Amino acid sequence: MKIVKKIGKWFLILLGATVMFILVVLLIIRINSSGEEEPFLDEKGDVLPNSIAMHEDMTINGVPQRITIRGKDKNNPVLLIVHGGPGAPILPVIYKLAGVDLEDIFTVCYWDQRGSGLAYNDSIPDSSITLNHIVDDGLQLSEHLKKTFKKDKIYIEGLSWGTAVAAYMVKKQPELYYAYIGSGLMANQSLSEELSYDFAMSEAEKFNDTLSIIQLKQIGRPPYSNNINNTVTEAFEIERNIVLKYAPFKLDTDYSFLKDMFMDNGLTFKEKFTDMLNSPESYYPAAKILQPTAIDINLMRDIPEFKVPVYILQGDNDHFTETSVAKMYFDSIVAPSKKWFLFENGTHGVQIEYPEKYRSIYINEILKK
Repeated sequence: MKIVKKIGKWFLILLGATVMFILVVLLIIRINSSGEEEPFLDEKGDVLPNSIAMHEDMTINGVPQRITIRGKDKNNPVLLIVHGGPGAPILPVIYKLAGVDLEDIFTVCYWDQRGSGLAYNDSIPDSSITLNHIVDDGLQLSEHLKKTFKKDKIYIEGLSWGTAVAAYMVKKQPELYYAYIGSGLMANQSLSEELSYDFAMSEAEKFNDTLSIIQLKQIGRPPYSNNINNTVTEAFEIERNIVLKYAPFKLDTDYSFLKDMFMDNGLTFKEKFTDMLNSPESYYPAAKILQPTAIDINLMRDIPEFKVPVYILQGDNDHFTETSVAKMYFDSIVAPSKKWFLFENGTHGVQIEYPEKYRSIYINEILKK
């Protein structure tokens, strides 16, 4: 009986210490959550005179959306980053911690599309979260950036789903852009999904991964629309998780990375636990609504020609947007100029996996400095 009491006593002490530790960690995060973007400082600790580090909740086409703008010199060209997903914004702090440094050569605008991340608002009707609306939002934002920074044109880079959004934007108003840059090119997603499924099944069979084989057989081959057990989004996520098992992103999210991410001042305490953790409130609305649209994306059919230079950055082991499909589309594109950059052993996030090569392409090939 005494032993049981002692065990109970030590359990309560341990539980109390654990709770106290968690509360202290949350307090520290809270203190470092001003919601103000961290400024660019010179060697003396003063803010660089022509730099910009801010975010704004602005209304675009009647819908609230979040933009974050960062750059060391507002005289630099403007780059609009169009995130992937759908519904998965890129956090500037993740770029910074991964060593993706473009903010000294561009004024970079990170945009949370309607229904995604910090642009999510439950007052936005699901019917308004469409590809066409997002494209029109992007065009209005591009005009805003041009006017704000007094530029004739801007650069645009799409990531994954964002490659399609950006491509449709450039198709509608090419006069707004110096160049189109695509990373993880979503060229013909129904074809890509079939090849991705085949890759996942092949790898699972190779490694006798019984559970993955069962899951893949259960969801069946894409486009998943006839699946009675899972929604399109659920089937998509099952297949994606198996692909990640055999072609994982090369991003080392160790303790130091996570600590620095949560200690960044750019988000408020509440925003860190919605946007950083991709909670259902911030991630899934756009993902669920737009996933069938994403699978139907076919730039081969819709955009055979660009009126601006085209640069494609692709990992040779990308099985989210299959590299063979991306290359097939690239080869068929008609454009004033086009260049293909293949990242050896790269997957679906080459800008984070190989930041130095990514940056050098921007400096030497795109800006030609």
